[in-house]
Amino acid sequence: MSQSGKFILLACCLALGSAAFSHSGGLNRQGCHAGSQPYHCHSEKNSATSNVLKARTKLTGTVTHVRDGDTVEVDGIPIRLAALDCPEKGTQKGDYATKIAKQFKGSKMTCELTGAKTYDRLVGYCNVSGIDFGRYMMQNSSCKVWEKYDIWDRY
Repeated sequence: MSQSGKFILLACCLALGSAAFSHSGGLNRQGCHAGSQPYHCHSEKNSATSNVLKARTKLTGTVTHVRDGDTVEVDGIPIRLAALDCPEKGTQKGDYATKIAKQFKGSKMTCELTGAKTYDRLVGYCNVSGIDFGRYMMQNSSCKVWEKYDIWDRY
């Protein structure tokens, strides 16, 4: 094999390696991934991830920043609201959803983390001041349920 061929092969292995061995995706109550097919389950015996998820399945803190209607930061930790689909910031409806979410800045929020991670955000179902944040956003803005990602069937 030529030197350039080896380089291309090495580059492909490096680029695809992490995708082949790890993945994101929420877990339902049985420890199975939902929302995409085929899905699979993690057993407690062979999953290092399950131990990490058990150690921190809830996050409680102050809403320190609101990125948009479906992403907030709790004590600086970005949280993507599970099953919530809001219009993008920069659109009229997206800016309105962000405005609605910003009223909770400084409030105490508790999030049940699903185990999923998307981009730099953890994914969770959150309550603020005893109110289901996702449901509140669906009732008071143009945000909707994203059924594919409602892995705990909350909505």
